[in-house]
Amino acid sequence: MTGITFNIWSVLILLGAAQGLFLSLFLLAKTDNRRENKWLALLLMVVSLHLLEYAADISQVTLKFPFLIAITYPLLFCMGPLYYLYCRYLLDKNYHSTSKSLLHFVPAVLVMLIMLPFYLTSASEKISYIQGFANNGILEIPTGQLVFMATHVLQTIVYVVCSYKFIGKTEDNLKRISSDVLTVKKLDWLKSFNYFFAIYLFLYLIIVIVLSVVQSYQIEIDYIMVLITSIALYSIGYIAIGNTKIFTATQEIQSTSIKKGSPSTRSGNRFPELKERLLGYMETNKPYLKNDLKISELADSLSVPYYQLSQLINDELSVNFYDFVNQYRVEEAKKLLVEDTRDFKILAIAFEVGFNSKATFNRVFKKVTDHTPSEFKAKYAIPQS
Repeated sequence: MTGITFNIWSVLILLGAAQGLFLSLFLLAKTDNRRENKWLALLLMVVSLHLLEYAADISQVTLKFPFLIAITYPLLFCMGPLYYLYCRYLLDKNYHSTSKSLLHFVPAVLVMLIMLPFYLTSASEKISYIQGFANNGILEIPTGQLVFMATHVLQTIVYVVCSYKFIGKTEDNLKRISSDVLTVKKLDWLKSFNYFFAIYLFLYLIIVIVLSVVQSYQIEIDYIMVLITSIALYSIGYIAIGNTKIFTATQEIQSTSIKKGSPSTRSGNRFPELKERLLGYMETNKPYLKNDLKISELADSLSVPYYQLSQLINDELSVNFYDFVNQYRVEEAKKLLVEDTRDFKILAIAFEVGFNSKATFNRVFKKVTDHTPSEFKAKYAIPQS
């Protein structure tokens, strides 16, 4: 029997697995532990355990301990559900698991049952099976393995798509209650990771389709895909640790979003009166200058229930709260840019009218006016006498 050997790939993968286990234990041990961190910790642990098994495979450790062969394969079908549940818990503070949540893990149990006969075979049979499709760095893929890979990647894609839809729904809800650009943009890192994850999975699916035709491939392809997987998932772990409080605003979604079944403000024809009060208050008091203005605060100032104000803005004015407030900020910025009496720098103007960053100010300003602030100033500014 060949002895245990380590190469640069196995060392890198082992280091990645160790890092993932450290991250997962760190998340579980945090004193201010949040519910979503437990799901992220489980996701990182699943990936880390699979990396450990893979490192054991390429280092021939599994030939010495055959019971380790394919032991983590069923866990791969937990990746998609764990990622989705992490997103749900992260973005919905009222979400709670029920007995139905266990249905997400039925595929993993089924895979374990399907593989049970293999697990119960003798050590020599397991070794013969593994050695049967490895030849001088070329892996020959059995049909069963291809089916397993395709099913796994398709299942994970489904969960990534569901996560993407939920992230988008959360972003829309945030825009209904908050004018704080940073609050909304804090979703960007999760959206970006979701895009990357989706692209990676589609590439993986293409590889599986190609393998179904050629039936073999260089083992280095395996190494690269495993490393990309570990880098991607550990990135979300580190980002999550550094941003444990970035989604506190989502707690307000459930408490300040429109209540289904709330009495309509249309009764008694109150919309025209409320609309007039709202627009007058925005012009006179300029609450939009507060960079983290929320719909609940504006409703309190007008002495109306927040759901009535939200219904007015979304249904009658056909705009969400985020865009409604930013339109006023842009109009205020246009005045400052045109007057040019104080020679304000664009960044100073952005902060004065309620924006949190120059980049966001530029993006929103161009969306409203079709010009960047610099272009608008150059075109319309009144020359100083």
